[in-house]
Amino acid sequence: MKFIHASSIRFFVATVMLTVSLQASGQDIHFSQFNNAPANLNPALTGVFAGDLRFIGNYRNQWASVPVDYRTLSGAFDAKFYHKVFGKNGYLGYGLVFNNDVAGDAQIGISQLGANVAYTRQLSDALFATVGAQFSVGQRSVSPEKLKYEEQWNGDIFDPNRPNGEVFSSTSKGIASVSAGLNLHYQLENTRTKFDLGSGIFHLNQPNVSFDGEPDVKLPLKASPYLLTTVQVSPKLDVRVNGLFGRQLTYQEIVATAAVRYHFSTEKNHELSAQAGIGLRFGDAYIPSLEVQVRNWTAGLSYDINYSPFKTASLHRGGPELFVQYILWKVKPPKEFKACPIY
Repeated sequence: MKFIHASSIRFFVATVMLTVSLQASGQDIHFSQFNNAPANLNPALTGVFAGDLRFIGNYRNQWASVPVDYRTLSGAFDAKFYHKVFGKNGYLGYGLVFNNDVAGDAQIGISQLGANVAYTRQLSDALFATVGAQFSVGQRSVSPEKLKYEEQWNGDIFDPNRPNGEVFSSTSKGIASVSAGLNLHYQLENTRTKFDLGSGIFHLNQPNVSFDGEPDVKLPLKASPYLLTTVQVSPKLDVRVNGLFGRQLTYQEIVATAAVRYHFSTEKNHELSAQAGIGLRFGDAYIPSLEVQVRNWTAGLSYDINYSPFKTASLHRGGPELFVQYILWKVKPPKEFKACPIY
């Protein structure tokens, strides 16, 4: 009887979660280190960085201590393109982003590939404005055969070969989404002090995400207004404060982070710095973090310490998150070139 009771509880939880996921409007992936996932924060951040080529990888494993964990993987690339058509004070940013998210025993997931494009215009010596857009295509899927059902209990043992009595007309759905965003970037010359203020607006077309074609099941609009700041307080020390207010239908997320970065070396091609910080996702988790930069490479680790009522199941363990970034600078040709004979 004890086994039957536990099995019924698991069945009930799985059924509720699967039903909600199949019938309710979906929610997007999110990162605690949102400032280190610019392609997922705002398409208008495409090409807004110091350098010419940027590669970023993000990985998040949320709630691994409960049987409904979320695993999120993201990889992004962006670059700058200068041309006389954009004038002396403008340039084009372009890039790609791939996301894969899998959740729970039923492996409810989504895989997406997005193309980002953005135009940046210099408004003054320190102020830059960017408008960006993203077009993404992907597939939403679910694996109901991986769940356990009460009907598969034969009275003595669990038999996975017994029919579960459930019929799913479709377990995958293709989706296409259009998004846009704006960003203002303020950079003080010859300092590391900078500010970014903006917002992405995702799923402007609100694509249908229903597995069985229900017309009212759409991916709702998501807004992600943010403020990213770095203030140089001394030749070696920076203070960084970031904030995000994300909203998608009834779901909202407020995250604030603060960190201190120490630069051991700022010499060109020998850069070395380390950062320690703390963040808060209001109503959910504390987020301690560490970050290290070595020349072109930057890597960071954060961990969600869950304090919401869900801590009873998560045991305070929200989960780890990693990111890696690599930036390249192209060699600029000289403005004047004089050929010299070889003797």
